[in-house]
Amino acid sequence: MIGLLVSIMRSGNIACNNERGFTLIEAILSMLMLSIIMMILPLIFHTFSALDRSINVEDDFEWNLFLIQFRKEVEDADKLWIYSNRIFIDKNNRSIYYEQYGQSIRRRVNNAGHEIVLQQLRKATFVEQEERLVLTVEFVNGTSEEARFSIPLMKEEVRY
Repeated sequence: MIGLLVSIMRSGNIACNNERGFTLIEAILSMLMLSIIMMILPLIFHTFSALDRSINVEDDFEWNLFLIQFRKEVEDADKLWIYSNRIFIDKNNRSIYYEQYGQSIRRRVNNAGHEIVLQQLRKATFVEQEERLVLTVEFVNGTSEEARFSIPLMKEEVRY
């Protein structure tokens, strides 16, 4: 058997190339780079999924739209009465009520109507702190939001 191998090698039927192959160091370095990339991939996926969970466009859009409308009405108010679960706004001889109704905040004008302005709520509170209105909202999904509004000087209280 060994004689057969020696004779085949002498005959030249085995191709011997002078091309360089991978050395052991090159193979180890390429495996190291592959390992580092594979270790970083889960971190990248986790970061993107956390970012996706923190930015829920629909909830943020509804919350921001509500804040814009609510802030405008508070700024234009003639009078303001704040209670824990509702707020009364007197504006241009109209009474506007914001109150929690089930899992939503509804807006009513002159004790009529039923306009849902914010939904999927667990709890909403209106509190006056240091001449500011603080609105704290807890959504059904567990996230909480808080907004602070300057309470305008009532038109009856304006001093010249």
